[in-house]
Amino acid sequence: MARILLVDDDCAIRRVLSQLLIKGGHDVALAASHDEALAELSNGQPVDLCILDFWLGTDNGLKLMENIRDTKPDIPILFLSGGNATIPLEATTALAEMQGASEFLYKPIAADALLQAVSRHVT
Repeated sequence: MARILLVDDDCAIRRVLSQLLIKGGHDVALAASHDEALAELSNGQPVDLCILDFWLGTDNGLKLMENIRDTKPDIPILFLSGGNATIPLEATTALAEMQGASEFLYKPIAADALLQAVSRHVT
């Protein structure tokens, strides 16, 4: 079982994905923003994996990934995105991977695909 930090600004997506992860045997911490994610990471509880929405409101998750890497460089980071009207998914994927994302996943995502991605990054 891994402890996973799931960061998404959409409450419904957080709820559905967290239920899938919990059914998969994982402990899930939730955050809706950059600041909530950093607070969760600094509360003293270990985190084995972060799943970040690429688009967090008007921001993107790259700055959050940079902040996570500054304090916890060994935590795998998976991005999850359904895209954006102005920047194609290919571009966001390339940006995330160039800056050190462990993997980039696409919304909507099937339950088994999510759990397989998680299992590739946690032991």
